[in-house]
Amino acid sequence: MILILTFSCKVKAQQNDLNIVCKESTKEESEYSDVLITKTCEFDSHLFKSIGKPDYKGRYSYNYELLQINKTDTIKIKNSDFFNNLGIELEKIINKKLKAEYDSNSKIPEISDCMKWIEFRYYKLNEFGISFTYKNQMEFNINYGIGSACFNVNSSSVIMELSEITKYLK
Repeated sequence: MILILTFSCKVKAQQNDLNIVCKESTKEESEYSDVLITKTCEFDSHLFKSIGKPDYKGRYSYNYELLQINKTDTIKIKNSDFFNNLGIELEKIINKKLKAEYDSNSKIPEISDCMKWIEFRYYKLNEFGISFTYKNQMEFNINYGIGSACFNVNSSSVIMELSEITKYLK
């Protein structure tokens, strides 16, 4: 069974029309207990692809790719190639938000033991998985790489409005 969902968003930000077109599909794979989820979003002549694979409990983890659409082909690029020379500023903003969330979560008794497994550090722009939400927002995802016993805190996301990131786009 394959399910394909398509949604389109149009946002007005700083004199430019920013169009996002996303397609989401599911595919049953015999080696997984649930279906694979593939989401591909086209934005600013680029494809943002995320592939969700379930674990034995049906919990999804995602892998991300960024591809540039050229006239003759589509090539895989690094996140830093998508952003302009101010990308380092964006990187700092994302890390500041991640650190604030990490500090806040570390104080929650129910998850504080799991939070201790995370060796929080500064993350480079190329380490993030980038996707889009259903509300016209860009999502920067990081996987902390801790065990499945702490799956609920294994990853984190920073969500930003497109109007916040336009100054960082090439």
